[in-house]
Amino acid sequence: MPQLRENIRFATWGTVVLVFVYLGALYTLSPYAGPLLMGAVLATVGWPWQRRLERSFHLPPWLASLLHALAWMAVIIIPAVLVVESILPELLRVVARWQTGAPLLGVPRELQQIPYLGKWLAAHLRLLNGAHISHFFSDHAAVITSSLGQLWFFVLHTFFVALTVFAISLHGRRLGEILHLGASQLWGPERGDRFLLAAREATRSVLIGLIGVGVIEGLLIGIAYAVAGVNTWPLWMVVTALLSPIPFGATVVVVAATLWLVFGGHWLAGLVVLGWGFFVITLADLVIRPLLTGSQSQAPFFLVFFSILGGAAAFGLIGLIIGPILVLMARGVWLAWERRVLLERGTGTGEVRSNS
Repeated sequence: MPQLRENIRFATWGTVVLVFVYLGALYTLSPYAGPLLMGAVLATVGWPWQRRLERSFHLPPWLASLLHALAWMAVIIIPAVLVVESILPELLRVVARWQTGAPLLGVPRELQQIPYLGKWLAAHLRLLNGAHISHFFSDHAAVITSSLGQLWFFVLHTFFVALTVFAISLHGRRLGEILHLGASQLWGPERGDRFLLAAREATRSVLIGLIGVGVIEGLLIGIAYAVAGVNTWPLWMVVTALLSPIPFGATVVVVAATLWLVFGGHWLAGLVVLGWGFFVITLADLVIRPLLTGSQSQAPFFLVFFSILGGAAAFGLIGLIIGPILVLMARGVWLAWERRVLLERGTGTGEVRSNS
């Protein structure tokens, strides 16, 4: 009996120490939680394709994992480079007007003929020349420097995401075994399998919602690009679809297209693209994404809706993805437990209503 008590005491203190060690590890990694979680999500998405690539071409795991990470980097970086290359000629023309001191924006004749508004725009936009912009930059140097720092922060985090994808993909089989072993030790083999199944289904539902929103935003906003006369509008449409799963990715593309049109003298077309783009993005994020995500898991619309908003409030931009995954995973575990209880009692068939 004394030996048993001593073993229990050592086990208790050992558990406390382990809890503090793991909390310290999580705190250490917390500044990079965003790229780590995003890399884990992307690695999960691309894992089946990586396995097919390994089997089809007999590639070693390290090479397949490297190609996997480079593919995701290409999806993120190449569209941004193509957009910059597309707007660069117009940007150079604006810089040339800046150097000559001429107004950077001209008011189209149609707008000048509008009573009051046309004269007001013409009078104010004449002031928008190189000297005015230089004065604006000098007054807001701190904000501009901070924005450039955020751009570097984004590039650095993109590299960390690719590094995370490579590491997880390289050790994917081992990580799967560890997750299965940990879940089995915590909840038993049967309950552990149910937990991992709920996590897999929740991740799958959220990813399908993201992909569906990307396709819808790309098509609908691409129509506006074509109608507005944006050069290489199919490229802009593809870039919008590819960047839409990234928080504010589609918004950045729409604003860039709007500026390209406005500085080219196509005011009305630019305003139409801006208004239609913001309308489609808002509708897609607040209505279509919850519908697509909930349709896969048969979750109620408002549960998914508030999980998206709550995730963003709790975890930042990455919460738009993590929030629904956690909520749908909790719902899946609850439904599995409820189904098991009904089967054990013999009072039901094990089928639980999805909207209950």
